[in-house]
Amino acid sequence: MAIFGEKFYKMLNELKPWQQSLFALTLAQRQSPNFLLYADVTENHEALRDFRNILNTMWEFHTDKENHISLEKLLETLEKHIPEIDDDSPYGAYPALDACISLSQSINAIVNHFGDEAEHASSASICTVAKYLEFTEEAEYQDEELYEKQLIVEEMDYQINLLDRISKARRSPEFTNELRKECEELGCSNIGIMAD
Repeated sequence: MAIFGEKFYKMLNELKPWQQSLFALTLAQRQSPNFLLYADVTENHEALRDFRNILNTMWEFHTDKENHISLEKLLETLEKHIPEIDDDSPYGAYPALDACISLSQSINAIVNHFGDEAEHASSASICTVAKYLEFTEEAEYQDEELYEKQLIVEEMDYQINLLDRISKARRSPEFTNELRKECEELGCSNIGIMAD
């Protein structure tokens, strides 16, 4: 869903691979309660454990330059737990899928860098909010109508601020830990699901 426009995405795509990865990782952290709730409701304890572990490992990757983490293995593990969507899928599968997209883009930005990983994560997070609004309000909205919705405005503001900070930052454990801490302290996801 192209809500932001070309200027925002152009800036995202100009970020270095580590910056794109960190942008996507921060969005994935913020979306994580959406996936974890879905895994809990479907009693997929392995998915709960693995998703948390992959998140934590990616933060470790960004704070330790000397790490020997196999990002390919992380990607393989994550792919096992990506919800398959069909006409009978419950609503919760959609935000869970979007959280997986953001996390996978964080890994792909390093492993298979095509230059648009941050954009894909951005779109996934925006789509989560748009779908949530349409689901809870039992309506379908055009992009222009979504611009007026408070949750969408908050999501766009969050991403614009995140892009601004990451684009100006020097790579450091301190900056990475600061982003993670702030994200965890929000206490809820982009659609208001409480973090445990």
